[in-house]
This record gives sequence, C-alpha cells and structure tokens, in this order.
Amino acid sequence: MKGSVRKLKQNDINQCFGNLMKSTSSPTLILNKAGKILNVNEAAIQLFNLNLTYIGNLAMDEPSKFKWAKFVQQLQKDLRSEEIFNIRTVGNEYEMLSFKCFYDPNAEEIVAQISTLNEDVAHKLYVSQEHERSQSFNAYDYLPYAVIVSDASGIILGLNKYAEMFLKVESSQLLHKAHQHIFDLFTLKKGQVTSYLSKLMGDKHASLHVVDETQVSRTCYYEISSIFDEYNNIIVTVINDETEKKQLQHKVEHQQALNVVGQMAASIAHEIRNPLTSLKGFTDLLKINADDESRMYLSVIDSELQRMEQILSELLVLSKPSTMKVELLELDHIVKQVIEFMLPDALMKNIMIQYISIPNQVYIGGSENRLKQVLMNLIKNAMESMNNGGTITVEMTTNDCAIVELTIKDEGVGMDSTTLQNLFQPFYTTKSTGTGLGLAFVKKVIEEHDGVIGVNSELQKGTCFHLQFPIYTFNQVDTMEVSTKDSAYLVT
Repeated sequence: MKGSVRKLKQNDINQCFGNLMKSTSSPTLILNKAGKILNVNEAAIQLFNLNLTYIGNLAMDEPSKFKWAKFVQQLQKDLRSEEIFNIRTVGNEYEMLSFKCFYDPNAEEIVAQISTLNEDVAHKLYVSQEHERSQSFNAYDYLPYAVIVSDASGIILGLNKYAEMFLKVESSQLLHKAHQHIFDLFTLKKGQVTSYLSKLMGDKHASLHVVDETQVSRTCYYEISSIFDEYNNIIVTVINDETEKKQLQHKVEHQQALNVVGQMAASIAHEIRNPLTSLKGFTDLLKINADDESRMYLSVIDSELQRMEQILSELLVLSKPSTMKVELLELDHIVKQVIEFMLPDALMKNIMIQYISIPNQVYIGGSENRLKQVLMNLIKNAMESMNNGGTITVEMTTNDCAIVELTIKDEGVGMDSTTLQNLFQPFYTTKSTGTGLGLAFVKKVIEEHDGVIGVNSELQKGTCFHLQFPIYTFNQVDTMEVSTKDSAYLVT
C-alpha cells in the first residue's frame, strides 16, 4: 500500500529528518538503500532488540526483501512513501510493521517511522498480500512454458503451474528455497550448476540443457534459461520442453545412419545373393553322396549360409522402401503365439516367460508377421542377456489416452549409458557374433505401426523395453478393412 506520492521540496525533507529523530516516541530508523541501519532512537532499540555496538541490517523475511528493493526504487522517485514489511522483532519472531519513509537524495538515506499493527489488521494485510502475490503468479499460468521467479540473492519467490508440472513439485515445496533446487530432478554432470550460476552472476543471463530420466517410458529434455532483471532486482527463469525437438533430432540421426546402411545394402545385395544361392545349391548336392562325418561339416556350412542370408535380409528390410499390409490385429493373441513359440528354447536355458495380460481385447492396426518378428527379437535378446536363468516378464497395460503399452523386462546383465545411447544405431552391438541390425529393424517396424519404443536398463539388474501403440476404437474396428501402407524410405 502506498502513501502520498507528492514530491517534497528539499527543505521539507531536512525538516522532517530532524523533527522525527528528536521529537517522536515512535520507533524511528535511519537506513541506507540496502536496508542497513545507520541510526536509531530508543523506541526502535527496544522494538528490535538492537545492540548499539553492532546494529546491522533489518531482519526481513524473503518476500519483504524482494518488496524492499522495489519500494526503495519508488521512494527515490517520490521522496515519501508507505509500505508494510515483515520484520523480526524483540521476540525473535517476524511481525508485520508499517514503514512511513522519507528519502534524502543528498545523503542517500532513508528515515523510517514505524508503526505496529494489531493482529486483525496484520492478518488482513498478510492475506491480502499473499492473495496479490498468488494472483501475480497465476497470471504466468497462461504462458505455455514454466516460469520461476527468484530474488536477487537466489531465493525462489514463486512459480507457475507449468513449472510445478515440469519439476514434479508443488509450489510450497520450492518457495523460499535456494534457486539451485530447480535442478534437483535432473541428471547433470559435475560442475554444471556451478558454471551456470557463475555465468548468471557475471553475464546476467545463463542457460542449461538438462535431462529428466525419471519417467519410465521416455526421457524428457528441457532447456532452463535465467535472466537477471536489474530494474526489478529479480531472477526470471524459464523452462522450455525440448523433448519433441530432441526426438526429431534423434530420428534424423537414425535415418542418416540407415541411409548409410541402404547405400551399402544396395551394392552388397547383388554381389552376395547370386554366389550365396550357388553355394547353397552345391551344398545340397554334396549332401546326397556324403558320409556321416561329411554331412556334419556340410550342416555347419549350411547353417552359416543361412545366417548370411538372414543378415542380408535384415539389411534389405532396413534399406528398401516397403509396402506393409495393414490389418486389424488382436495384440493379446499375437503375444501369446510368440511366447508359446519361444518358451521351449527358454526352458532349456532355465528361463521362465511370464505374461501379464488385461481382461479386455485390444486391437491395433499393422502387420502380424512384422510384429511377431519384433517380439521374437526382443525376447531372444532378453534370453541372451540372462546367463544364469531367471524370469522374463511380458506385461500389457492400457491408459486413458487410447494407448496400449507392452513391456518386456528381463533379469539379465543390463546395459551402461553408452550402450543405451547407441542401442538402435545400425551395426552397433556388444555381442561377439551380433550384426547390430536387430534393434534397428525393431525400431523401424514399431514406427511403421505409429508406435514408439523406449528402454531403461541398469547394470546387473536387467533391462525393460517399452512398446506403445495406438488402440483402434470400436468405430475404427467396425470400419476396418485390409489396406496397404507405404513405409517411407528407410524409416517412417
């Protein structure tokens, strides 16, 4: 609340300074613009329990410090003004006090005459101020990004709803805490926050790219930018969600890698396919007149030729545009068929496959054969990571967003961060006999089905793949016909 804004003449000010300190019985202080006490009368000494050998600064709460900076700026213009501040008094507790202030521009000093407020008035003022403060931050709720306001010393004064959502906190959990608590949720390298704060203090602006890995199904990326507003003496921090931008960037990088595969596959296919067919034919002929020992060796040759053909097929799938027949598929039925097929091999390796389904039928659109290849690939990888046996858990869940999620979780050796980052890149593999094409194929097929795939893993604890597909509604099911869908070159 503001007093009169009428500017005073200099002699009026000098007279006010002298008269107040000499005659008034009200607590009166002389302060500098930073709120440091320069002189006091007896009533102020008693009110604030001051020690004349060291007086120091007024003990304000954080919102009052923020308000004081703006109040002083206005006071320098108007030379006289009034405001309410929350100050620690003789009982070592904060009390709402009314400050009637006069400013001397020559000495750059403030004379403050202080009045105490009764409890009813103080409570009404407190509620009014809190409402005003909440309303000011509610205005930020209409902005499409997160906003956090801190005072010049780095104490958080308020945040909007988007900030609560991105930081996964309620505003009350961050209010009056240090600015760096903004980063508590995110994965950061050592020294990043220190560098960020140093740049903010020096250049008055700073930005930082952070990663949120707490979500199970996907990783989120944010840019946190702060600017120091010298006029209002506050730090304004904005958080932008860059997840879609990063995902698009990863898609582009993935497609560029697959382009290389395509170029290689196109030149390799013709050179290998013809001699490979000839070798298989001659192997079959040799088997006719071969003895048992020779047949054993020929079987090994035949097995390796089949493996070469499989690698070539995976290369061609990744490299060529293809047409996928889109059919209405009951996902639960496909999962059960794949598990039934993989179970004998799993039992031989002392591995159990547990399937947790849902009671309702869920339909998606796509190619049954390609989806089966994807699930077989993922379950096979899970089995290969479990040298000591264990359980592979396949679980289906749905949500309110018409999305079905299929998770495949193993108890294997897990993966480090480097492996996770390169997992879907062609030719990247940690297996001594692997080609590094299996998961690149999986990702391409999932995206052809308008789905997304994510993975989280921990060394020695296991890996979990998350596959999400859009559910076909009843209307779509009723009108569904077999159709074709052209997949874009290399990756959709």
